Parts: sequence; structure tokens; C-alpha cells
Amino acid sequence: MRRRVSGRLGLAALAAAGLLGAAPASARLALDYLAIRGNEGGSAGGHAAIRFGAETFHFEHDGGLLRLKREDSLRFQHVYRTLQNRDIELSRVPVSRETYQLLRERFRLRALVQERQLAIEAELASDARLLEALRGSDPSLDVAGAGFFEPDAGSLADADADADAAAGELAALRRRIGSLHGEDFLARRRAETDLALARLAPETASSDEVALAADRYPGPPASFSRRAENALAARIALDLLARPRPLRPEALAPASHALALAPGERERLREVSAGLRESMARLAASRREDWGYPLLLGMARLSALEISLRSERLVVLDAFPAQSRRLEITPLRRSLLPGLLAEAQADLMAARERLRAAGGYDEADWSALEAAAARWLELRSAEAGASSIRVQAGSLLPEARARVPLSGPSRPAAPPEAALAQARAAADRYRERLEALYRYDLVRRNCVSEIFRTLEAGLALDAPAEDAAALREFVREESTRRLGGHVDPVAGFNFIPFVSSHRVRASWSVSERASLPSYRHHRLAEMKAREPWLLVALRESNVLTARSHRAADEEGFFLFYTDSGVPARPLLGALNLGAGLLRSALAVAQLPFDGGRALRSGLTGVVFSLPELLFQNIRKGYNDYVPPGERPPPG
Repeated sequence: MRRRVSGRLGLAALAAAGLLGAAPASARLALDYLAIRGNEGGSAGGHAAIRFGAETFHFEHDGGLLRLKREDSLRFQHVYRTLQNRDIELSRVPVSRETYQLLRERFRLRALVQERQLAIEAELASDARLLEALRGSDPSLDVAGAGFFEPDAGSLADADADADAAAGELAALRRRIGSLHGEDFLARRRAETDLALARLAPETASSDEVALAADRYPGPPASFSRRAENALAARIALDLLARPRPLRPEALAPASHALALAPGERERLREVSAGLRESMARLAASRREDWGYPLLLGMARLSALEISLRSERLVVLDAFPAQSRRLEITPLRRSLLPGLLAEAQADLMAARERLRAAGGYDEADWSALEAAAARWLELRSAEAGASSIRVQAGSLLPEARARVPLSGPSRPAAPPEAALAQARAAADRYRERLEALYRYDLVRRNCVSEIFRTLEAGLALDAPAEDAAALREFVREESTRRLGGHVDPVAGFNFIPFVSSHRVRASWSVSERASLPSYRHHRLAEMKAREPWLLVALRESNVLTARSHRAADEEGFFLFYTDSGVPARPLLGALNLGAGLLRSALAVAQLPFDGGRALRSGLTGVVFSLPELLFQNIRKGYNDYVPPGERPPPG
């Protein structure tokens, strides 16, 4: 079953933006059931997912909970087939447009619901921490956007020319706000914000009052910490407009002469700046409670744009969050840098080209440009000799969090001990309820069972209000009518990914069956088409001479591949076991120097050699990075 695996895909995450795109058109009116082979790590027993065109949904075991993930379909295939070296068994089921939309929306809803529920859990815990801080002498709160600009509101006389120009851009925004909303608007808005902050009081709802179901979007509790953060961000933004200050150097991505503005790009940046300024001037009057951080982000981007125009090279905000993992650049990873840099540069060039082709300010395009530049610049730092770099899978958005004191006349009052105790109890109880709803269980609630339960929830939407037996019969009939048959979530060992795949093929109206090969198997097929079969078999049988596997630094140690040649598997497994034991013994001497990396590799190799003695193969090898031209085509 799929567990969240950290550390496997860090390096590749820096060059992943170019993988996003639409899935094949043939998948638009069919749902695809995907059974993924196991590998060492968190999903040795295999994994399962369901694909709706460009979106793939799957459940991960993360911190004791099963979390529904919505992934771009091309990226999902790249991660599992290319980087994790897993074959995927695909079963395609044609469905009506109504059924396709009904089931896809059910998965989308469940993903959104769970995301919000987990956010509520974090807010309840944050409420307790803030109430405890307010009982102290020097309370403060972590605020998104507070770290973009220098905290000192004094003279700008010592600021350099770029900083002075950036601060001048904020003055232009202030004038535009005055012309749109009135010259006294910012003073009135500041008074409203101070009053709202001073009146803040803990209103933590009982966790039992918060609706908690997998298919019901929860109404937000009165999150004291969230309201306090929103008010502080708004106050910082208003202070910044009243007294412009330069950006902090650390808020910007490293400058590079390689990002010189191309012909015509300067004029485009002026158009982007004008569009962003107008958008921020209107945002300043928003009645939404959370307008402060977007305004701070917009002002920081305006300042970065002005620096870009003055310096004649592209300057963007640092898009990596503070909690980004740092990845050590080992000799193996350093050898992969040229390919990673080339791919990251292509993504950056594509993002700049989209910017040149567009008109005005587009939030999505600018965010994509910031992210592409951030990843490229991180790889450039590794090329220049950095010993580690930041990595972050998924989208990037500048946060610039910083601690902000809760002081002065607008400081909320210190809560009584009873309020603090209530907040702590609410956070604990909500976590307990989340665990009851999403707790992982190998048989009853895993990555397979929850796919079928989510499908059943969608099929049950029009069920009459009857007893449980009648509801089960209705779902069975709907599944047969819409999908061709019914698969019970856990009966008959259906919780095992490849058992469930066989059951889908036996029960549903499957129009197409396909085996999507892993990177290694894709490469082997290419080699056998060009070279003598025996030569390929011998060369690719071991890690020392193979060209079909680009070893990852953190995978277990082994010598022979056992994903084919079943009769010889126990013998090869015994050799792998011996090699793992020898590697572990030698690694003891390396403990003071490598932090136990070699020992972990050896012991992992031992563990995953044991099933091979019983004719079972789990280990497939991982790849830190594979060049685009070698990747298996998406299926």
C-alpha cells in the first residue's frame, strides 16, 4: 500500500514543471483503473489509483491517516513509472458523460473536503498556541507575507537605487488607491483593522460542533489564530503603503546575469506591472477577511518588477517555502545536474515565452515564472558548488513568513485559563475524530478500498432514503448499470491492488487492457529491439553493467535484478542477501562520516532480498532523474 515517501523524488522535483499537461483525449469519457506494482519503500504491496483524463486520484498513508491526493496524470505516471520504476496495469472503462462527471466530481469533492478538514485541524492547534502566547509577556504570531519587506520604517536614504525604486512603486500604488477609493481611504481602513484586532477574542467552537464527514464540506470554526493572522497581515500592508520600505534581500531569488531581459520583455514587464498595480489597488478595498497576504504578495511582486526594469534582468521573489527540505548534492546527484539544468532551463524559457505572449497581469503565468526561475536558480547554485539545495514537490508560491509581535493598544486581551484549556481540548478532540474518519487499516481501509468506497458514494447520490440493505442494493444496481458490474471494496481480498485489478476486469465493462511499462522495462524493450537478446539479458542482469536503471542515492543496496527470470530468483536473491550483509558490515566503519547512509542502504538491501528467496520480487530500483528522451511515453 502507498505510504508517503519523502526523499525519493527531491532532485527530480526541481525539473518537474514541464511534465504537466493534458492526458490523452481517449481518456476523457472513460475512467481508468490503475494497479501499480510494488517497490521498496512505502508501498511494497503495490498501489492503486483511478484516472479521469488529466486528473488522477489516489490515497496515501500519511501520518496514520489516508489522504486523497489529486495529481496531474502525466506527473503521476512520471513519478511511478519513471522515477519509482513500477509497471502499471491499466483497465479502461467507457462511461457516459453523466457518469464520468458524477464520479469525477465525487473524487474532487472528497479531496477538497479533506484538505479543508486538515486545515481546520492545523488552525485549532494554532488557536491553542496563540492563546498560550497571549498569556505571556511578549506574544507574537507567524504571519504570511510579513517577511517580504524590511521592518524598519525609517529613512530610505541609505537604500540602494533598486530598493529606492521598489519603494517608489509602492508610493505609486498608494496614489492609485487614493484616486480609486478616496484620499482618506487608507486611514479609515487602518482604523478598521486596528479595531478588529483589538476586539479579537477566542471563539473556538467545540470540535463536536464542526461537521466532519468525508463528503460534506465543513463550515469553518471561529479560528482565532487565522483571524489574528489576517488582521496582522492587513495592518502590515497598510503600514507599508503609508511608509514604503524596500524588499528584504532574502525575499528575492538570487540575481543572475543569465536572466537578462530579452528584446521586448522590458515592455511586457511594464504592462505586467501596470496590470498588477491596478489589481492590487482594487484588492485594497476587498471586504474579504484574508486580503492582507495577497496584497503584501502583490506589493512585493511590484517591487521585484521595478528592480527587474531598473537592472535590465529578470528578478523574482524567492518561491521556496521556509520548510523546504534541503537535499545533499552527492557525487551521483552532481553527475545528474547537466540534464536537470537543461530541463529546468527549458521550463523557464517556456514560462518567459508565455509571459511575452500574454497581455496584462496573469496570476497563474507569473506564479509559474517565479517557480520555474526558483528551481533553475537552485540547480545553478549546485552547479556552482553548493553542497545542498532546496527541493519542494508541487507548486511554489512565495510566503515570506515572519514573526509579528502582538503589542500596543490593538493587542488582544489575554484569555483566561479556561479558554486555553477549551482550545487545547477542541484541538485534541478534532484530531481524534479525524483519525476515526480516515485511520489507515491494511484490510478495511487502504488505498484500494477507499477508491471503491468513493465510487459508491457517487453512485449513491440519487438513492432513496431507505435502510442500509436497500442502499447497498441500489449501489450495486447503479454500478452494474453505469460500469457494467460491481466490485466490493474489501470482499474476496479486493483490498490487494492486483486482486482488485483482476476483479475490475472480470466485473466492469473494460474496453481496453494495457500494461504500462516502467522505465527499466521500457528501456529493456528498446534494447532488445536493437541488440541481441542474450547480450541485453546478461548486461542488464546486474547493477554494475546495466543501462536500464539510473541508481538513486537512497535506494537499498543490491547486485542483481530479480524482476524477471523467476526460476533463478532465489539464487539471485541469495546473492543479493549476501551482498547486503557485506555492505552493512563494511558500512559500520563509515558511520562517523556519512550519518549512517551506507548502513541504511545495506540493511534495506537485506530486507528486500528476503522475499526473493521465496520467488517474490518487490525491489525494482529507483531513479533520481531520467532525461526526457529516455522516459516511457505516457499511456
